[in-house]
Amino acid sequence: MTHPASLRPPPRPVDKARLRAAFSRGATAYDAHARVQRAVVERVLALAARHAPAPRRALDVGAGTGVLLEALLARHPGLAAAGVDLAHGMARAARDRTGPRHLVGDAEALPVASGTLDLALSSSVFQWLPTLGPAVTEVARVLAPGGSFVLALFGDDTLHELHAAWSTALPSGVSDRTHRFHRRTDVEAAVAAAGLELVHLDAERHVEHHADVLSLLRTMRAMGAGNASPERPRALSEAHVVARMIAAYERLRAPEGIPATWDVIYAVARRR
Repeated sequence: MTHPASLRPPPRPVDKARLRAAFSRGATAYDAHARVQRAVVERVLALAARHAPAPRRALDVGAGTGVLLEALLARHPGLAAAGVDLAHGMARAARDRTGPRHLVGDAEALPVASGTLDLALSSSVFQWLPTLGPAVTEVARVLAPGGSFVLALFGDDTLHELHAAWSTALPSGVSDRTHRFHRRTDVEAAVAAAGLELVHLDAERHVEHHADVLSLLRTMRAMGAGNASPERPRALSEAHVVARMIAAYERLRAPEGIPATWDVIYAVARRR
């Protein structure tokens, strides 16, 4: 669901308290449902191996349950590495996986000294930020000269089927307040503004299929991935609107089930 630059709506605010609570609740079930996110982790690891083959000090920004950091430590046993996540529940789950190297913290205010890292990674997290600039600038701050940042986030065509179904269902005059994802150009702009050199940028799509719309929504809710906007119209929870949304989505049904697209943007940037 791409938008011409001139028509692109302004970013929407994100309720961090709501986001923190949702992902804390979803920590225990996250790994069981995060099939696409697991594939994204593998691609992030491959990009890190290519662009930062011998890291010494690394940080996973938005570490979730610690899957990425666990795999990175297995590849580099002597690595001094830590993870940071906004959600207390995620940090606890990550500590259970890799030990006490996970911190509770904000991607826009990293609890790390400036110029101390040669690798920062983030997988399936930055899509929850209203704008990318502050967090990318924070990553640039903590990187040492020559350090690399490997980033994966869900792009603006993610869940376009669900967005279109909600748009169809909403009553006239009610604005669409569902979450808006970032574009590749947003990544390019944030990297440039932070003074980093963009050395790789691409995208890929994953299409999952679910038995029905409610199954998709339950899966997202179980993971903690919901609408993080502080302003959600009451119409989104009204039964007749939900029924119209489901009917609109069902028109896309394939033999495998209803589709859900995940548009993944990958970037590698380097501090000069």
